[in-house]
Amino acid sequence: MAIRSFCLALTLLVAAPALAQDVKGVILDEPSQLGDFQLTDHRGEPFTLEDLVGQWSLVFLGFTHCPDVCPFTLANLEAVRSQLSMLVPPERLPQIVFLAVDPARDRPVLADYVAHFDLSFIGITGEPGEIARLAHGLDAYYRLEKKSDDDDAYDVVHSAAVAVVNPAGAVKAKITPPFHPQGTANYLHLLLRGMEGIN
Repeated sequence: MAIRSFCLALTLLVAAPALAQDVKGVILDEPSQLGDFQLTDHRGEPFTLEDLVGQWSLVFLGFTHCPDVCPFTLANLEAVRSQLSMLVPPERLPQIVFLAVDPARDRPVLADYVAHFDLSFIGITGEPGEIARLAHGLDAYYRLEKKSDDDDAYDVVHSAAVAVVNPAGAVKAKITPPFHPQGTANYLHLLLRGMEGIN
């Protein structure tokens, strides 16, 4: 498995040198399997590990009051998905999942927030313990910087990498913004094509 992953990474660098400049990506030698979690999507429906199984997913962690990184990344992911749609059929496009880690402020606005970027995007949130469970599985971090219980203008510090989750529900790669849409789409296309039938 490690040799196959190394060969794929080498192919990305040799066959498409522009991608190496545009995309900061790490392909894991062994996929990191996500554990069970119980969250809710922006439509109020349950969202669990089973919703990540059977298709590729791009999972990004953030919060709806984020002034820059989150909206910038989600807008870029929409552009990446648009570029990728010219390379793969619709049924093979990865789903975009936004894990909102500040449920008190995120939950009331999550549906409108994700729809602003793309109607196909899925926003998920839930109880703090369940959010932390998924974040840990994604090897992501976040911290709510509340100064007091009454503080409602607090910031949230969080990681910015996007996890590429394979159809088995395991993290196969991580990519870091900023994303060049065409370069990232090509990177993902080669990744998905190279891993098909392997994981």
